Amino acid sequence: MNKVIIASLLLLSAACTGNKSEKEAATETHAVSEKKYACPMQCEGDKTYAEEGKCPVCKMDLQEVAMAETDSTAHQH
Repeated sequence: MNKVIIASLLLLSAACTGNKSEKEAATETHAVSEKKYACPMQCEGDKTYAEEGKCPVCKMDLQEVAMAETDSTAHQH
């Protein structure tokens, strides 16, 4: 009986540890998805994309937009 309890506790402990790793992986994925990409020639104005690629208008490589540029205070003149 004690072996069953100990085995159950070990499985429960292992399951809880696995959830932490999944949460950390989700956080890392979320941080990656916050990157924004835009055309360096601003063919589409301030339009940004979530993934790297090419501008559909001029076919140039999209460049990562600095976080300060995505802030609304950066566009004030």
